[in-house]
Amino acid sequence: MADPDPPRYVVPGGDLPLSNQGQLELLRAMMTRGLPLRMPVRGSSMAPRIRDEDVVTVVPLERQDPTVGQVIAFVTPLGGHLALHRVVAQRAEGWVLRGDNCHETDGVVARGAMLGRVARVERDGRDVEFGEGRVGVAIAWIGRTGLPLGLRSLRRAPRRLASTALRRLQGLRLCRALGRRWGPRVEIVEADEADLQNVRRWLDPEDSEPEAPRPADSGVKDWVAKHRSRIVGFVQLVPFSDVHPEWRGHWLFSLNVRGRYRGLGVGEALTARVVEEARAQGVAELLLVVSEDNERAIGLYRKAGFSQTVVEALEPIFQAEKASHGRRRVVMRKRLDGSA
Repeated sequence: MADPDPPRYVVPGGDLPLSNQGQLELLRAMMTRGLPLRMPVRGSSMAPRIRDEDVVTVVPLERQDPTVGQVIAFVTPLGGHLALHRVVAQRAEGWVLRGDNCHETDGVVARGAMLGRVARVERDGRDVEFGEGRVGVAIAWIGRTGLPLGLRSLRRAPRRLASTALRRLQGLRLCRALGRRWGPRVEIVEADEADLQNVRRWLDPEDSEPEAPRPADSGVKDWVAKHRSRIVGFVQLVPFSDVHPEWRGHWLFSLNVRGRYRGLGVGEALTARVVEEARAQGVAELLLVVSEDNERAIGLYRKAGFSQTVVEALEPIFQAEKASHGRRRVVMRKRLDGSA
């Protein structure tokens, strides 16, 4: 059962905009002292029960073990971030947690990684039901079956079909030619701080961790492609020195183009801008990494003059990724100094 009125240690309207790590450290300190904490949450992994910008009250577990259906604040096994997910099963070695809106579980989480349980959820100043007791157990059971996500997949099927059709059209030479001639005009500009924040929200909308300030001498260059004022593409030129010896060199990173703007030459224009800048800096060669099964991207890079190569220092990293995720990245290189 929920606490009837857990004490509030953050007054309404006075919530601190802490980073994920800041919330984690504060929560850990409050739980150690046996005190509840009221804090805002970010992300949609528990939607619709707990939504982005809801305010939750977390109370200590004390000596009690979590039970199936409870929403637990814990430290994620990978990444060490604070998360709020529901207990869906218990194992001999720990508990299986999963966000109500997630396809996969967090794996087995040990008792020592759990900080407290959610006792209250508030939205727009009002308490909302987030699933406790028998309701929480039922949500956990339904989550284990994958039924909600399966139904959602059925609802999204028409959109997926439309997206597939669009991608196929974008791959046709005639459509690409027509799109470049008659499609929207896109401008490539160097990104300012506001652009970078917009890019971050586009590429990783659930990440609430604030971006660490970039050192003034990092040498990183960022560009965005804009249609009117909307960002439709992004790319970086990133130099690495001895701090990351396996990545030493100048790299084209983070090339992304919004789906509806692909096939219009935006990716090529962003790539060309990075090549132009690297040449202006006197760089001898430009490198990039791409998934070996991403045929469209590889075709774009080959057209821009890149060819596949091997960086021995990176091979163990790529092999580990292959074993873990089933996909492998490869390196491509473009010589800028005229050598073979």
